Amino acid sequence: MGAHIAQNKARIDFEWPESISPMLQGFADEANRIIESGLTIQTGFDDSKNERRYWEIEGFSKVPCGGTHVRTTSEIGPIRLKRNNIGRGKERVEILLETQ
Repeated sequence: MGAHIAQNKARIDFEWPESISPMLQGFADEANRIIESGLTIQTGFDDSKNERRYWEIEGFSKVPCGGTHVRTTSEIGPIRLKRNNIGRGKERVEILLETQ
């Protein structure tokens, strides 16, 4: 449904019929495993005319660039996830950088 990326946190809004809370720790653990593994991040343009960049973790994911210009996943540092219910059938997951 929507998303926003800021300097120290991001959010993803989506339709989901029930609380996402029981799944968050597993998602966070998997994300932190990927982050800790130090995988190489490739960047490039999907559309150079309109300057639409992407970044890609080889063999895992290719996503639009949100301004995070790191060379490896380990440069991101650990994250935590927080649920925020924004209405019936709508969930928000906040992605927060852990302070180190």
